[in-house]
Amino acid sequence: MDRHDDLAVQEIPGQTGRYALPAVGVFGPNASGKSNLLDALKYMCWAVRNSHQKWNPDGPISRRPFLLDDDGPARPSEYEVDIVAEGVRYNYGFSLDDMCVREEWLYAYPEKRRRMLFERTRGEPMRFGPTLTGQRKVTERAVRDNSLFLSAAYANNLESIRPIYRWFSRRCRSANTANEQARLGTSLHLLERHDSKAVLDLLNFADLGVVGMSIKKLEMSKEDREKFYRVLQALEIDDTGVNLDSVSREVEIQHRTATGPKSLDFNSESTGTRTWLSMLGPILVTLGTGSLLVVDELDARLHPSLTAELVRLFQDPAINTKGGQFLFNSHDVTLLGGKAQFRLHRDQIWFTEKDETGGTRVYPLTEYRVREGWDNIERSYLRGRYGATPFFDETILLELIQAGDIEHASGQ
Repeated sequence: MDRHDDLAVQEIPGQTGRYALPAVGVFGPNASGKSNLLDALKYMCWAVRNSHQKWNPDGPISRRPFLLDDDGPARPSEYEVDIVAEGVRYNYGFSLDDMCVREEWLYAYPEKRRRMLFERTRGEPMRFGPTLTGQRKVTERAVRDNSLFLSAAYANNLESIRPIYRWFSRRCRSANTANEQARLGTSLHLLERHDSKAVLDLLNFADLGVVGMSIKKLEMSKEDREKFYRVLQALEIDDTGVNLDSVSREVEIQHRTATGPKSLDFNSESTGTRTWLSMLGPILVTLGTGSLLVVDELDARLHPSLTAELVRLFQDPAINTKGGQFLFNSHDVTLLGGKAQFRLHRDQIWFTEKDETGGTRVYPLTEYRVREGWDNIERSYLRGRYGATPFFDETILLELIQAGDIEHASGQ
């Protein structure tokens, strides 16, 4: 790799000659599909973990087809990933509609040559590779039309699929508004038992005036616990790793004041403080295990310096020693600027925009020749050189104002 290309790709720890990006940012206007892109990966994880044991055997498959096309709901949804799990590259994917899994496949590349573990096509016998050992036929009979074979294979102890199943169940974490409490539980667990200094150091880095924390366990009845998990399942919120002993706590944060430390309960904290604290646990776990952290709307409620710091943590090989990865979407264009303290490199920047059908086009900055050095990327993006920017037609607003409709609508 030539340094003049200014690329961020790094060699995967323990994988000589195999490279990956430590962080990738997705940028684009509102409603361009940024969140849907990340949701697709989240859906894969949810389906792999839950389809065999938790999906309704007699019910439809929960999915979100493309609705802006008349034929969209009738077409299957297809998902595919290339990942490295426990030192081996895998290609896994599936295609499904509202009622059944149409196709599913898993290939491994232990010596850079493809080896089939299994292939599944609806209406045909499954095909198995020689390295998929164990109760293959028993699992094939057990798997339902509306569940994934990978999910059933793990439940039936097929050893060969464990590495990739563990990647979906343990190595891919998401951060969004819906799972803030679960993420907070992870942060509190680390604060109490393991990396308390790391959590407090990162809190102090944010310059929030925090000098300490106190945590008090709360009692939760069996009925309340069961209700909590039922709500998570009904909302399709990932409950993997959610420990109610971590979630059901009363948290007070001590702040520095002119007259000495003062305590505030967690719910009285600013949204920025709550967001930052709930992010720290997943960040530290991801860096400590070499896994993937997916964050929707990274810039929401966080100062640009904090978003830049997260990029730095993952791009610094002295900190990210195990190959953790950070995938996020954002409107924070300061990460594109040459003057940013910790900016994204050219190969870490991707864009989304709507095409003529209303679908999302995803493309990298590397498709473009970057002119005038790095200082120009932020300015060029905002001017629309790379696409993926909103268009505002001022003539519509002027016509509305001149017509007087706004005054009539306000009741004046």
